[in-house]
Amino acid sequence: METGEKKKLLTKNNQPIKAITQQDIYAAKETLEKLQSWTSALEILDKFFKHKEEPLNKKKVVKEYHASSQIFDVFFADFLTHTNILENQLEELRAREKIRS
Repeated sequence: METGEKKKLLTKNNQPIKAITQQDIYAAKETLEKLQSWTSALEILDKFFKHKEEPLNKKKVVKEYHASSQIFDVFFADFLTHTNILENQLEELRAREKIRS
């Protein structure tokens, strides 16, 4: 290698490696965890919408509809926000400069 020539760090497929820090990984993981935190609330909604096994109780459905719709509204807004954040984080990582040594 000649003096002053930069050597690229390559993957096993000879692709240059992007500069990704632990902080970037933690930020993406945190966003994913926020999305995953909805699991128990979504199980409640899933139960609300699955009335197949039991006869349909219209009074119960009407009573639970408002709360379920509110849970869904909050979830949907948060889901859109965090999927956009995650998409931006991934786009930023894709656009990162490749490491050169």
